[in-house]
Amino acid sequence: MASRRERRIAQRQEREDVNKRAHDAFARRQRNKRYLNIAILFVAGALLLYGLSRLVTPEQGEHDALAQCLAESGAVMYGTDWCQYCQAQKQRFGQSFRYVAYVNCDASLAACDAAGVSGYPTWTFPTGESLTGVQELATLAARAGCVLAPS
Repeated sequence: MASRRERRIAQRQEREDVNKRAHDAFARRQRNKRYLNIAILFVAGALLLYGLSRLVTPEQGEHDALAQCLAESGAVMYGTDWCQYCQAQKQRFGQSFRYVAYVNCDASLAACDAAGVSGYPTWTFPTGESLTGVQELATLAARAGCVLAPS
């Protein structure tokens, strides 16, 4: 039979063991929370980058193929930012206008003079032919030998 002192020592040791297990469990929970927070931040960052990439990457335009074909064929549109007819021509292409070879005559007056531009917008083609005014996309496609995809 254990003496009173030995029982107290055993009880104290048992309390210390319980406290140590509780402390270890608490430390594990804290570490798991940290890992969970890091994982949440990682996923949130990935979603943010994905969202930003969608904002930065332009959507495909309806007339991308035509605009690219016009640029590859050597067709060039000359115009200005203030010209309402130039704006109307740009609107016909929509987002696809970014592929059109465009010269802003306010910024490149010498290039426009060299091309013989007398009105806006003016389209020039490698054959030496030019068209002035807002043009139908089918007309531009035919002059450049491009195919206009049906809308």
